[in-house]
Amino acid sequence: MEKVDADGGAVIAFRGNEFADPPALIKAIAGEGTLAKVRPDQRVVFIRDWERPADRLKGVAAILTRLVGLAEAEQKAA
Repeated sequence: MEKVDADGGAVIAFRGNEFADPPALIKAIAGEGTLAKVRPDQRVVFIRDWERPADRLKGVAAILTRLVGLAEAEQKAA
């Protein structure tokens, strides 16, 4: 990850616009239905409504943990 913004959800930018396992990332985004999308600038948006900062922190941590797991799975398979 290069940058994470968390205001009304999580907007994630990847370093060099690259992810270790693009098919797994697309599958994860598709699994979110209307709650996730890829913007034209290649940032991934996870739409959430966190009311408290503590909820926002936990939510972003959960999303990042999931993405790290996807990337690590690809590295172990390679």
